[in-house]
Amino acid sequence: MDPILVVSFPAVGDFVRSHSAIQLIAQRCPNRPIDVVTSSVAAPLASLMPGVRKGWGLDKRPRRLGFMDRYRLAQQLRPENYRTAYLLTSATKAALAPWMAGIPERIGYPREFQFGLVNRFPADWLRQMLTLGRQHLRFYEEICEIATLASEPAPLEGWPAPQLVIPPGQMADWRQRNNVDVSKPVLTFYTSGLDDRRTWPIERFISIGRDYSLRGWSIWIAGASREHSAAAAIKAALPQAFDFTIKSRITDAMCQIAASTLFLGVDGGLAHAAAALNVPSAIIFRPNWAFKDGPINRGVQLLEAPIATPSAIHGTRGVSEEQARDALTRLIAEKGLPPGG
Repeated sequence: MDPILVVSFPAVGDFVRSHSAIQLIAQRCPNRPIDVVTSSVAAPLASLMPGVRKGWGLDKRPRRLGFMDRYRLAQQLRPENYRTAYLLTSATKAALAPWMAGIPERIGYPREFQFGLVNRFPADWLRQMLTLGRQHLRFYEEICEIATLASEPAPLEGWPAPQLVIPPGQMADWRQRNNVDVSKPVLTFYTSGLDDRRTWPIERFISIGRDYSLRGWSIWIAGASREHSAAAAIKAALPQAFDFTIKSRITDAMCQIAASTLFLGVDGGLAHAAAALNVPSAIIFRPNWAFKDGPINRGVQLLEAPIATPSAIHGTRGVSEEQARDALTRLIAEKGLPPGG
């Protein structure tokens, strides 16, 4: 059957969340292979997404169209004989490669007036234009309406949650290469960078990690180069913690998170991956961000500052250590896990 191309988002978290729409497309077109376009960083995750055949990597260039990069991608796409492209992002430049590749049906919202580049619209496209292209309150509803052409109301139980599945052989190989001790439960931290507005105070991670370590848990730190400094600060206070930020392959990061018992982190790509990997997770958000951008997966505790928190307190500092501890305790009780801090 004719394959389908889904043009997704470059950021890891947004790409993971786009799997909700990909699942809907797969349900509507069960006999057509689905490939995706994302960044080269996120593209390896395509192999972990049920219903996806392969991923194409295209790196974004801030404030630049990247025309030649998109032209080269189009030349690679053309022999694949895609007949339909779903443009989950409404940016004009995202539509260029499918158009240059000659894909006849290009589905999306023409928010940047890219009529012609996009030639089939969801049923509510005019309303979207008249409201200046405002997104729905929740990200995943937006992309799911593109996937369904807004032809059906959202089910009461919600659209499908994103999934990432690691093959057992790949997981076993990762455990062997990293000499993982499977006898202890694991609490994984994801901090983001120290200068990131999403970062939670490092001393709170350290305090929780110290208590869980005393109770027999292993403490792991997930991330890449951006998280090196935060990981170093945690490891300086908790020498027994394992720093995985020095290993930059994203598929290894997925294995590390999947091998965890619990996940505590801030809003970001690896937090969305933890939710999609079905790891019990407590995720910390800035005020008013959890509902709009939080994972929809079950087994996730979304943490925000209480509504009475003074507006002068920015970022995630309004989420107390007690809130995080209580969320982890609830996850432990729900999953019947060994007690922690």
